[in-house]
Amino acid sequence: MFTIFLGLTPFIFITFLGFVFGKLKVLDLSHAKILNLFLFYIAVPALIIKLIAQNEIGQVDFKQIFSYLIMQSICGIIAYLITSKYFKRSIPESIIWALTVALSNHVTLLLPITEIYFQQNVITQVASIILMDGIILLSIIAFFLELSTKQNVNLFKFIKNLFLNPFILSIIIGLLFLLLNLNIDQTPIEYTLSKLAACVSPVGLFAIGIILSFYTKNVINKLSVSISVLKLVISPIILLLIGLVIFNAGLPAEIPGAFFVSVAPCGVTSIVLCAAYNVSPENIIKAIFVSTIASIGTIFFAIKYLTL
Repeated sequence: MFTIFLGLTPFIFITFLGFVFGKLKVLDLSHAKILNLFLFYIAVPALIIKLIAQNEIGQVDFKQIFSYLIMQSICGIIAYLITSKYFKRSIPESIIWALTVALSNHVTLLLPITEIYFQQNVITQVASIILMDGIILLSIIAFFLELSTKQNVNLFKFIKNLFLNPFILSIIIGLLFLLLNLNIDQTPIEYTLSKLAACVSPVGLFAIGIILSFYTKNVINKLSVSISVLKLVISPIILLLIGLVIFNAGLPAEIPGAFFVSVAPCGVTSIVLCAAYNVSPENIIKAIFVSTIASIGTIFFAIKYLTL
């Protein structure tokens, strides 16, 4: 038990370090923005290319992928309804809240933890969910945001911008490596991608810590707690029910990769969309903070249960 907690402490410490630097005014939100831009345009795309180029398609468990996708859709709709109807948020903000719940912080936090505690089959499922989120979820959310903020959506321009999105572009490049059967193992390409991919977790967690240090007032409120409960408690329950009803796989051990992602905190990609669509990130940051702290318990439980 102590060993598991000890393994999680570096992730907690890096976030806390960013928080301290923010509180001391050594770094501010502009610095966090630069770090996030580095992740968005360089480090995360490098990680995605590496995941796809070295992925074993035959090992992907599609029952986990489909179960997780259905759960994401349901929880995203619930988050949209809660924030728009009960908390009276605008349509663009409510759509971003839906993404905040539907996505997990799987790239920055969960994937490196998975690589520490689990075998390759679980890592493959987690990586597959990350790729699915990049292709399907971000595309859908981007479309609805365009639809809600602009009277006339130019479909051609939207598709063009979508394919130029760093996440989508990196997926296409990774698929080309895979389809052309290009082996990048032990090459300068793999070395470069590996070094950039290694930056994702520490840089991302440090940036989160900086941002959180500027939004510490009234962190625990009805909205942040409601979203955190939906993300960390209701989401895995819905996932297990879907797995049971559709795939006769209603135990966490039967869908370990999907279950492990479902207990992760809210996704931080929503912060980038807040800037793009003029939505205040304050409450979203608070929900990310509350769910991140609470997820120490859910991740700890999931590791202990799945590695028995």
